[in-house]
Amino acid sequence: MIIGFVLAGTVGIGFYSARKGKDSTDDYLLSSREMGLFAFVAVNVSTWYGGILGIGEYSYRYGISSWFTQGLPYYIFAFIFAFVFAGRVRATGLLSIPAKIKAEYGGKIAIVASVLVFIITSPAPYLLTAAQIVATIFGTSVDLMMVVIPVPLIIYLSIGGFRSNIKVDVFLFFFMFTGFAAAVVYLSGEFGGYEFLKGNLPAGHLSLTGGSSFFYLLVWYLVAAWTIADPGFHQRVNSAKSPNVARNGILISIVLWFVFDSFSNTSGLYSRALAPGLADPVSAFPNLALQHLPSGIRGLFLASLFATVYTTLNSFIFLSGVTFSNDIVREVVSPEKFKLKLFSFAGMVISTSIAIALGVGFRSIVDIWYYIGSLFVPSLIFLITGAYFPRLRLGHTATLFQVISVPVTGTVWILVRDSFDPAGYLYQIEPMITGLLVGSLFYFNRLRK
Repeated sequence: MIIGFVLAGTVGIGFYSARKGKDSTDDYLLSSREMGLFAFVAVNVSTWYGGILGIGEYSYRYGISSWFTQGLPYYIFAFIFAFVFAGRVRATGLLSIPAKIKAEYGGKIAIVASVLVFIITSPAPYLLTAAQIVATIFGTSVDLMMVVIPVPLIIYLSIGGFRSNIKVDVFLFFFMFTGFAAAVVYLSGEFGGYEFLKGNLPAGHLSLTGGSSFFYLLVWYLVAAWTIADPGFHQRVNSAKSPNVARNGILISIVLWFVFDSFSNTSGLYSRALAPGLADPVSAFPNLALQHLPSGIRGLFLASLFATVYTTLNSFIFLSGVTFSNDIVREVVSPEKFKLKLFSFAGMVISTSIAIALGVGFRSIVDIWYYIGSLFVPSLIFLITGAYFPRLRLGHTATLFQVISVPVTGTVWILVRDSFDPAGYLYQIEPMITGLLVGSLFYFNRLRK
């Protein structure tokens, strides 16, 4: 009954809200910039947690270092975004990251930025997560669910735009917290608290680093800089009623993220303590629900998993679709042939098809995050900081070489790193670090001149 109510409510609200949209680009992409504080917080908090099974996988494998790598660095960069970027982004009155890049760098670099945004808004990790959750609930194929789940979502988003995205996320926001809170209260009462975990977990699981190397931890903090380049953050800030709503909403979100991280990471620790021999750690949370939670709480917990991932899937499919439509296709077709909703629909179908292929190829959610973040986020970070801070802006030619060289360098490093000794220093250098170093060299060259 719980799962049925959440699924029916999600689809119903998506289609009902799609009927209320206005026929304008501003409304379709940003809900007419009318988002108040509560809606901003609900969408911002829920959208940031799509890879919830990845959190379960990471905390199952490494313990509380999951919070140290997947929580704390994101609070830091969200805080920076709130005070450094939020006001500047909202003041532009633009629609997207590529629109700002075009205003500052011109059309050619804006196209490159659009391609990068399209890549990093891939819904692949979130579609894989949603499919695994729904397949667990109903006992069906994960691959089949990756095809079925996006269908109603793409339809109502292509009709209602960001307004439908907001309404669905607000509805699911409440379920996101309820299930994890109920599970932690039940598990601590049934099995015990800290002493139980301490006696049933590997020692490293209660260490902040979890035994990981410095460079491996460092790259996750660098990946957290994704916040600055995250198209969803920019979209929500541009949709807010005012810069103050955007800034305060992000600060409130940080507090709620900490609360949710406390629940989700504790659930991951219980999963490892109660089932230490899982062959596939991605199933840590579903296994916890099916094997150790009673009826009612089990339903709430599974609904919470679904709500957490679906809100992000909702957002990323929409973002990738409108990036394809408004920022790529609009630049290459004549105005009379451009149809925003039609090309957005096409973009959603394309990005979802790619996501299905990636989900089949990479069964690890953490790996998908890692490679997309390592290779493509640094280029956007350089572009965005230059766009909003003229002193850090390179010339057009140098910028173009910079944003292309960063992912190329990271890719080459991935290919050659395996030839080094795994115990050696060079093998420990992550591809994101090499990309950032190469991108930074362009600034040193300018300073030398």
